[in-house]
Amino acid sequence: MISLICFEESLIIPKEEAENLNLSYKTDPKIGYMNDKLQLMSSYDRYKEDCIEKDGKYYKDNDDMEKGKKVENYYLYIKYTGNVDYVHVEKDNHLVDLLPFATKCQHKFFIAQSVKSKEPTIHNINAILQTLTEKAEKINHLVDKMKENTFNSKTNVHVGGGLITTYNDLLLKEDICTDALQSDLNNGWRIIAVCNQPDQRRPDYILGRYNPQLEVAEKPDAGR
Repeated sequence: MISLICFEESLIIPKEEAENLNLSYKTDPKIGYMNDKLQLMSSYDRYKEDCIEKDGKYYKDNDDMEKGKKVENYYLYIKYTGNVDYVHVEKDNHLVDLLPFATKCQHKFFIAQSVKSKEPTIHNINAILQTLTEKAEKINHLVDKMKENTFNSKTNVHVGGGLITTYNDLLLKEDICTDALQSDLNNGWRIIAVCNQPDQRRPDYILGRYNPQLEVAEKPDAGR
């Protein structure tokens, strides 16, 4: 789908990012920091470093200082001294292939017009397959991370994940049968630990759940 998009504001972004998004841009913009944000400067804006400072006020040159003609704070910027090659991307009227663009763009934009092909092109199909592949790789990476964080390979025991931190109500079930355990699970309890006991037919279970109505004063100890 080919779309005409507009950004909420003009962008100052690295040249590499602009080319990756297939956006038209202008090189060598006059840029500087104001309120800790890198912004495009106008011709009448000034760098603090190029001005003369006196008593906390900034002047363009000595003549303006003698005349008391200071540079207002909203015209003052701090120079960018980094090594990244920044470019200026204008706010309006960018033609993009919407599907791959939307998956890569991190800036707020809206669609002014769109033209949808009657039949999917090879390019669109490849873009869709590439997007699905990237998302599948991200999911696989997250699954691998979860395995690393929830399984102790040295003892061959699963450990609690982030959900365990939400439990505020505990219950101990001793020598419990599967049917009774299922009843507790149906009532919102979740298994925190399974404790096998010597000379006992069935294990003990430590259960947990989040109880939004729990009154600590009424239940100072775990249930049993």
